Amino acid sequence: MKTIIIATLTLILAAPAFAADPVSLIGTWKGEEYGVGALDGWDRHELIIEVREQQGTAFKAVKSFGAPGAYETTDVYGSMTPDGRVLVVVDEDGSFAGSLAGPDVIDLCYTETGEDASAKCSRLVRQK
Repeated sequence: MKTIIIATLTLILAAPAFAADPVSLIGTWKGEEYGVGALDGWDRHELIIEVREQQGTAFKAVKSFGAPGAYETTDVYGSMTPDGRVLVVVDEDGSFAGSLAGPDVIDLCYTETGEDASAKCSRLVRQK
């Protein structure tokens, strides 16, 4: 009985930690993306993700990639685990999986399947 009471008190006291505010990703994140693809071959370019809206752990952003002055841009949608450590982001072609490597650093890897299969990874730093 004593063990049950201690375990219950531990859960009750720990509960506020689960209710903490999610990590804010609002802002512009920049870095270089490296990878290889069936159509692209070896690829290296700038990647910018601008998180414009966030509700809880879900967010909407714009992804821009390519060379400065010649960016391709698309909307992306994402979510993260409650602790902010794991992120997933999708666009119309593929998906990113990644993690927060620090308060202002995200490591992301992008994959596409099919005829234009590719795999690319990047380290993005929040711009101040």
